[in-house]
Amino acid sequence: MQRLPLNSALALLLLIQAAVPLQAQAQVQAQAQAQAETQTQSGTQASTPETTPLRPPIVQSGTQSRQAPPRPSPNSTLEDLYPGSSSSLPYDASKQDPALSNQQKEEATQVQIAPVPISELLPIGGGKLPPTQLEASFNEPVSLKRVLEITLENSLPIRISQAGFESQRYLYYGALGRFVPDLILTYRGQRVDTPTAAPNTIFTTSTTVRYPVFQGGRIMYGAQAALYRSRAAKNAYSASVNDALLDAYKSYYNLLLNQTLLQIRVKSVELSRTQLKLNEQLKNAGVGTNFAIYQSRTQLALDKQALLQQQVLVRQAALTLARVLNTSMLINFIPQETVVRELKLIDPDVNVDNLVATTLKLRPELKQYENLRMAASRNIQVAQAPLYPTFQFFTSLTESKNSRNSGGSGSLAGSTVVIPTGSSGAGIGISGAGARSVSAGFDLSWSIPSMGIPDTFNTLSARALARQALLQANQQYITVMQEVRSSYLNMLTAREQVKVAAEAVVSGAEQLRLANLRVTYGQGINLELIQAQQAYVTALTNHVQAVINYNIAQAQLLRDTGQISLDSLTREVNRPISLKGNPKP
Repeated sequence: MQRLPLNSALALLLLIQAAVPLQAQAQVQAQAQAQAETQTQSGTQASTPETTPLRPPIVQSGTQSRQAPPRPSPNSTLEDLYPGSSSSLPYDASKQDPALSNQQKEEATQVQIAPVPISELLPIGGGKLPPTQLEASFNEPVSLKRVLEITLENSLPIRISQAGFESQRYLYYGALGRFVPDLILTYRGQRVDTPTAAPNTIFTTSTTVRYPVFQGGRIMYGAQAALYRSRAAKNAYSASVNDALLDAYKSYYNLLLNQTLLQIRVKSVELSRTQLKLNEQLKNAGVGTNFAIYQSRTQLALDKQALLQQQVLVRQAALTLARVLNTSMLINFIPQETVVRELKLIDPDVNVDNLVATTLKLRPELKQYENLRMAASRNIQVAQAPLYPTFQFFTSLTESKNSRNSGGSGSLAGSTVVIPTGSSGAGIGISGAGARSVSAGFDLSWSIPSMGIPDTFNTLSARALARQALLQANQQYITVMQEVRSSYLNMLTAREQVKVAAEAVVSGAEQLRLANLRVTYGQGINLELIQAQQAYVTALTNHVQAVINYNIAQAQLLRDTGQISLDSLTREVNRPISLKGNPKP
């Protein structure tokens, strides 16, 4: 079977109990006729008439006999029959228990998701909380595609990572700005008092342009380190997007799973109520026991307990989805999907080596740690830059005025070039007449603060950090390779789990049908029917869980290989998924 959609199994669950007895009556008559014809042909007198109907037995009570109630009408359901009675016809499993058809097998593995009637749900909190919403304000149907779109727009982890990326990008632009010449504007007011002259106030305005040619590699390697850190931040942002998409995908399918399990729990309660009613009718008819009634009551109580728990789990799944989407917690999200089915997000037969090659090209975490390693190596040159001499060009324009000149006319106060201690310099000064001068030249300096000891150890620290970044990159590579191979194995295992679970559902459905037949013909007991019901519900639950786990395993593999996106999560591949061994319709 190439696909196992889960869209009608719960209806089949009730249909089995309602329809099997009616089929049994028709089958009994047909089998009786066939048996009579066979015995006649072999020369043996048929012990049962061809048209012998299914009759309730005669129950002996002391010395008096009492006949059970008459046979129900053709429109009767299972609760109108008497499982504890024995038929006048012998029970032959080989003739009266035909195997399920292929269509019945297909229907047995299908569960349709539909809104649960409020009347079928149990009140919580003394009836004060709506059972479908609990403390929520309103329901909001949402599709998988819409969930992923909201995630990309509103996810807090994505926003946080994006802010970090923007910060590193701006730091990179700032590092590039260090290649632009320095502009120095100076305005100075100075009062000069001498014994031989009147006080004089000098105002000086200076404009200097300085271009650093060599700063020990600080500017160039600093810009490169900033570039690699910016790329690493961008890779981290991409990784956060991938993680957020996977988290939203898991949260949505967890909600879908719990919504489906709620359907199953509601139907389980309905079946238990039907079984309890049947046993009470049997007891009133004199063919049932109190033991069977208490068995059914216990099962009904357990099913109600499971229903209450499942209602809370549905709401908790909606809260988790709201947190992932960064939306209001008062919204009760409801999945728009009506069918739980297998998706074909990735080819299950893909070669693992091809997956590894794709991962090396696309996985953002690998690029992130590689860029961090490159940035750490550039930081070594930045740390040791103060140990080298510096070289720069400059040009300066100076203008001054003093208070001795009448009318505010300007006069030359002179220009001064300050050279740090331990440096040597040379320049050409060009002075104009009056109060203005222009100068240009270069500076060559070599400053070694604290004999270079702090800078030497800073360099050693940078080398250690570079080795650490290299080891972290290697560690991340090993982690990513392990994730890819593990996710690939998990996907294959999940696919096999779907096949096994589908087979269990088909077997459980047939077991439930046969249990109904056995009870109808008086060959079974109430406990067998309860156990068969539990087994089928469990198999159905496991199958739904297996299908969703398989879908999530595919999404996990897409994330681990760096291929996850809104498109890859919502668009199925063309190659069908092979599910050999499953019953075909």
